[in-house]
Parts: sequence; structure tokens; C-alpha cells
Amino acid sequence: MNKDTLDFAEAILNVRTSLRISQQELAADLQVSYATVNRWENRRTVPNKMTLNVIKHYCHRNHLEFDYKPDKDGC
Repeated sequence: MNKDTLDFAEAILNVRTSLRISQQELAADLQVSYATVNRWENRRTVPNKMTLNVIKHYCHRNHLEFDYKPDKDGC
């Protein structure tokens, strides 16, 4: 497990808890599967660049800070 995975898991959990929504609700809002959100929060995967942009726009629309910064390799 690398540091970025930990950072992303915390960042996405913070978004979800700030909005007081379930993993299923966040998945529907981002148009990804519930399993995807679950894997993010359980530090199994991180999203690709396109999905990161979707998440950043989602946070902006909801007036939330998204603290995750991928490393220079984009991971």
C-alpha cells in the first residue's frame, strides 16, 4: 500500500461523510459502481485521471474541498 492510496481513501471518505451520504449514493452521483467506491475507501484502488476530474468537479459543485493530490506519475 502506498501513501497516495491512503490519502485518496481518506479524501473520498471525507467527501462522503461531509455530504452525509452512503457509498451507494456517492457511486450513483459519480456514475460508478458501489463496488468501486468501496474499493477506493478500502484502499484497494485509486481512480484514473478522468474519474479524478469528475470527483473534483463533483466536490466543487457541492462546495467541498478535495484534498487528494496524485503523485507526479498520476497515481
